[in-house]
Amino acid sequence: MREKISVRSFFQYALAVVAPSSASAAHFLVQLVMLSRVSPGEFGAFVFLMVLVQLGYGLSNALVSTPYDVNASQQHPVQETRIVLTAVNAVYALLFTAGCIGAGLLIGAGEWVYLFALFGGLSMLRWFGRVFSYANRRPFATAVSDLTYATVLCLAVVFLLITNSFSMKAISVAFIVATIFGTICIGRDFLREQFIVPFSARPLSYIHIWRDQARWTLIGVVSTETTANAHSYLVTIFAGPAQFAPMGAAALFLRPIMLSMTALSQFERPFMGRAISAGDLGGARRVKRRFHLALALLWIGTIVLAAGVFALKPSLIIKPEYSAQDIHIAFALFALITLLQIWQAPNNVFLQAVRAFRPLSTVSVVSCIFSIIGVLLSLCFLPPVYSLIGIAIGQLVMSIKLSELANKWTIKVPA
Repeated sequence: MREKISVRSFFQYALAVVAPSSASAAHFLVQLVMLSRVSPGEFGAFVFLMVLVQLGYGLSNALVSTPYDVNASQQHPVQETRIVLTAVNAVYALLFTAGCIGAGLLIGAGEWVYLFALFGGLSMLRWFGRVFSYANRRPFATAVSDLTYATVLCLAVVFLLITNSFSMKAISVAFIVATIFGTICIGRDFLREQFIVPFSARPLSYIHIWRDQARWTLIGVVSTETTANAHSYLVTIFAGPAQFAPMGAAALFLRPIMLSMTALSQFERPFMGRAISAGDLGGARRVKRRFHLALALLWIGTIVLAAGVFALKPSLIIKPEYSAQDIHIAFALFALITLLQIWQAPNNVFLQAVRAFRPLSTVSVVSCIFSIIGVLLSLCFLPPVYSLIGIAIGQLVMSIKLSELANKWTIKVPA
């Protein structure tokens, strides 16, 4: 029996790694194609908006996903909490769509930003659908959604290339279609819960969720995002999307790690929550070790792949319009930053599981201050690519503080 359970657990974890990695690989291929077919300004704007989508996932985690997981991991989940969180997610998706439009217009993106914004809103629905599946112990549905999304997106891009109809509008439509198919694959139960059940929700019942969990998690997400991506916002706003484009090109290899990190956090959070609720500290530690190992292997594989491309086929990434030196510097700094984030991620999930939301937000705010100051100083005295030094400093501070905080809370967990 133990062997069967181990094989099943291995299969589920492999799916949890491979499925989001397929979506990351699809994003990598699409942006690789875009490098040689759109202007640096368009590419920079697109990458910047994709950073916003990543922020959207974090905001979703704070406002709905983490509270949903916490409720689902309890011995007696509250039905009303589940319903109101689903309703909040629907409203959030609409607001995020509007936010993408505003951000796109602010940086001077073209009319395609309206289509991209629709993709952004739909992505928030699919993201919550992944949480729904994990919380209800249906990881296979999440994997099917990710694989379908990646397959449809790649097929759509191939179609655009064959028909010579590649454009920013067309690629945005491809992302929309892939997201719709991916959301449908999550299952009828989720579609019913997301689009029908919310009408019976009582919005005021979200207030206690906001007070107890969401507000602190939201502060943590916003400050964590600023710690990780202050350069994206400051360089794009002050220097323009074209100056951000080389960093976007360098991040192509490492962006999949960031997405996989977020997706695996979704997968591990319910396991961690159930272990903590049962007082199984050993189980929680095993989850942390497993999470660390998976992320470390992803990082090593990515660095080896990137080094091979830079050595054997640099023209895949380094286009005539971009500075090779800037891309090399950006890649080295991004590699360091993602390694620090890998150190943080399991501790972050553990601290969420023990509901240390306020201490988490405090650490994030402190780290955020270091990042912003570092990025601003770098932009004042160095070329834009060196703004990543400020990000690395903030990530180092966060990694150290989260490790100390996790060790402190491990002692407090009841056995």
